[in-house]
Amino acid sequence: MTKLNLEVAAFFSSLLCFTYMLTAKRKQYKLNLGIKNTLMNQHFVYMVTVFSIIVSSVSSVGALMLQPIASDPMELSLNILHTCFFLSHNFLPMGFALYILHFTGSSGGKSRRFFILFFLPFFIAEAMTLTNGLTHWVFFLDESFSYHRGSGMFFFYACGILYFLLGVVFFFRHKKAISKGNSYTIGILLALSGAGVVIQAINSKIAVELFFESLSAVGILMMLEERSGHIDPLTGAYNRVALVDNARRLIETNQNFRIVLIKLTDIDLFQKLFNGREMDSLLLQISEYLSFVASNEQRLYYFRTYDFAILYSGSSVSKVEDTVNTILKRFSDDWKSGGASFKLEAIVSILRIPEDITTVNELTDLLTAGYRKTGLGSRVVTYEEISSNQRNRKIEKALREAVDSEVLRLYFQPIWSVDEQRTVAAEALLRIDSDALRKLSPAVYIPIAEQCGVIREIGLFVFEDVCRFLKSMKRHGIDLSYIELNLSVHQFIYDDLVERFESIRKKYDIPTEMINLEITESASIEDTPNVEKTINALRELGYSFSLDDFGTGYSTLTQFLKTSYKNVKIDKSLLWDSDTNEVSAKLLDALIHMVRSLGCNVVQEGVETSEQLERTEASGGNLIQGYYFSKPLPQDEFVEYLKREKESSGSKPSSDNAPKIKDAPNTKETTKAETSLIKEKPKAKEKTKAKDNPKIKESPKTMIKTSIKANA
Repeated sequence: MTKLNLEVAAFFSSLLCFTYMLTAKRKQYKLNLGIKNTLMNQHFVYMVTVFSIIVSSVSSVGALMLQPIASDPMELSLNILHTCFFLSHNFLPMGFALYILHFTGSSGGKSRRFFILFFLPFFIAEAMTLTNGLTHWVFFLDESFSYHRGSGMFFFYACGILYFLLGVVFFFRHKKAISKGNSYTIGILLALSGAGVVIQAINSKIAVELFFESLSAVGILMMLEERSGHIDPLTGAYNRVALVDNARRLIETNQNFRIVLIKLTDIDLFQKLFNGREMDSLLLQISEYLSFVASNEQRLYYFRTYDFAILYSGSSVSKVEDTVNTILKRFSDDWKSGGASFKLEAIVSILRIPEDITTVNELTDLLTAGYRKTGLGSRVVTYEEISSNQRNRKIEKALREAVDSEVLRLYFQPIWSVDEQRTVAAEALLRIDSDALRKLSPAVYIPIAEQCGVIREIGLFVFEDVCRFLKSMKRHGIDLSYIELNLSVHQFIYDDLVERFESIRKKYDIPTEMINLEITESASIEDTPNVEKTINALRELGYSFSLDDFGTGYSTLTQFLKTSYKNVKIDKSLLWDSDTNEVSAKLLDALIHMVRSLGCNVVQEGVETSEQLERTEASGGNLIQGYYFSKPLPQDEFVEYLKREKESSGSKPSSDNAPKIKDAPNTKETTKAETSLIKEKPKAKEKTKAKDNPKIKESPKTMIKTSIKANA
């Protein structure tokens, strides 16, 4: 009687699961995927497993009820019931192992040979069951119609144990491919199913195997199969959780696949035109179209507002480009909603795994990246563009945090006068003491600061800190003619630039003559509105200007001549090349001579050896800046440097009397971050520098120019 009750309980619990699958209308149970994809679908395997439990329990209950009243007319019915039981029950251990194989995502990487060997024991067991009427290897009925095991029954239990062990192996081998919660669930259900097989194998009178398997089926439905939390309620597509879960399985099992991202970049512009219902209708219309394009072999995901994805694995990878072309063609046509026709812009990109992305974290980071470029029409965007945009957003965030957390620091690099034989000025350089930015070159994040507007706050900080330092010079007993700081052309966008500068300058009571503003030649001044007007306003107030990086930009001589500059800074690359390139040497001489003949000072950047110093002096350069004199120093160390220079009667540094310079704090820790927008000198130059000036042991590799250089 206990056995009958357990079989009845197994029937009703499995019937409940099967009924739910048929009536809940869950997306995963719409299995119109084609034969091959259906067999490779975990949800189909689960449905067949549950159905097998139902058939097994019905057959077992029927045989148990007929057994007491068995007679010759009922012998055929009993044989049919027992045969149906074994035919369906043979599927259960294999089904559980196959489900785990599919659930971990590892089945996609298996060969045909693997599946032939995997299914072989199951097919042998089914063949033994179908031929049992001739062989009686599985079971037989004696003269009183009592049921007995056949001699081949051990093979059935061996198959059950084999598939159980395979399930365990699949689970532990690919455990990283699933979440911790799912891992715990599968572990418990494996133990439950295994316990039923072992108990009944030891004592056939304790018929708990089918009941335990039905409990496992219920657990799978509740914990693994119920995917209402994986479905977006509006579009009916799978959501971000489902996308990450499926991608994790494929990545952790080393499979190649593709993800097509479809970003609707301008749909939010229509929110003001349509009400909420019309917007939902439009989004559902787009989702239905993309589901149709994805076909039944792939899944559509709606992983973020106005962002869709289609995942292609296995043989379907070859269809990716065709799908992309189809999507772009559709978005070139009109969409309709609320009685209006309009075009939508879609940016489509293809992520290749593992060529582009190798970890789940990289994928999740990329999925959160926005894309701001609009107005260029629907198009394909490369992975490099998407990842670059993602990186830029991270840098932008780090820049804003750096400004808010006040981790901006000013360093100063001396400018030596050939005529006065002393330091007469300095260039202010910015150090950002931030882990996120320390390893990046300013050439990477300064353009981002300009684009996102953070350059305004950075520029105002630099200007105020320079004024603060100039205010303190008299207290320290030092004498400088001026401090140079770079002015980004993007700062001219703001109409209140002059007003803000003047407010800060007057606060510290600093003469305008002590502030020199650098503008890089590589900046396209003519392309930025309000530049000429602002420069003239600042010049009328007494500010002077320097043209930075002269000799490397694309501005014409006419543009140079029409603007009055106090200083012209010759780019270091030209000086360094002149050591080995005669053409560069002649060009350097000509540039310096031309600039000096026009009444401008020449500041030669990047002087690091005595030969370079002599060449600059011989060419007529009258101001020198570079590591030969000093690397950029924090304010306190810069003041000490000037005091030591004054004590040494302002003599020019040499191998005998170069001022001793302490390393800046944390130099070793920040070597990659403190790169001033100067290029690194070739290694051959480093040897010459060390030879001529042994007191400067090492050129710091890390300084960030306040020199907020504008990029064309």
